[in-house]
Amino acid sequence: MNSDVSEAVVELRRAFPEAQVTANDDGEGGARVIVDPVDLGAHFSPRQTWMGGHITALYPNADIYPLFIDAAVRRADGKGFETPVTHGASFDGRPAIQVSRRNNQIQTCPQTAVAKFIKVLDFLEKLP
Repeated sequence: MNSDVSEAVVELRRAFPEAQVTANDDGEGGARVIVDPVDLGAHFSPRQTWMGGHITALYPNADIYPLFIDAAVRRADGKGFETPVTHGASFDGRPAIQVSRRNNQIQTCPQTAVAKFIKVLDFLEKLP
């Protein structure tokens, strides 16, 4: 992985000190990253899960999109997920739920990997 991606992984480890951050080199300068565990909050069961995404070699000029969480996660209120949170995905060989939150302003407003992960956690916490 290139130096920007390596630094992103270091920043994720600093931001999530209680989690194990695994980075698998994609062979093209990027990495598939899993942060385990992250806390989704009381609105989900299980409350803690892994979250992963592909940081491409173009980082920080490319979005980390989409992010994924464990396929076993359910809403605690019994409601199903709706788009942009969808079942039936996989990430790095794991069954997953895809959380599609694209940064459409990546060229003018770059976003760090840490900001992306926190933004998606915030989005999930605020689901109606």
